[in-house]
Amino acid sequence: VKLLEYLGLKYQIKTYTSPEEWAADKATLNTPFPNLPYLKVGDKTLTESEAIAYFLVFHANRTDLFGANNDERVQATAVRGVVTDLTRDLSAFLWDASKHAEQAKYFEEKLHPRLARLNAFAAGKKHII
Repeated sequence: VKLLEYLGLKYQIKTYTSPEEWAADKATLNTPFPNLPYLKVGDKTLTESEAIAYFLVFHANRTDLFGANNDERVQATAVRGVVTDLTRDLSAFLWDASKHAEQAKYFEEKLHPRLARLNAFAAGKKHII
């Protein structure tokens, strides 16, 4: 939603109130990967957050948001990879109750160093990607 607003694109939000409502709608989406969130533009349905973001940037003709040059684009891809890895690792940790006993060690040895590097990289920047 924030990207749509930033790009000045009109949109309509559909909220599902039950799993059954989503299941019924999911069956009608014209996409090989029905999932939430999704974006419908004409007869096209897009899923996956990153694909939707790419589409919106291209649709608004704002490829400058990917970076001003190839070096910035490569750096943005690297930062996206770091954030993706952190998100995956943190999610796995939070969903695996057997790892909770190792919480302090995990945060100190695994997450803290990577978060510190990401924080140092972001220092003084308006956006990290």
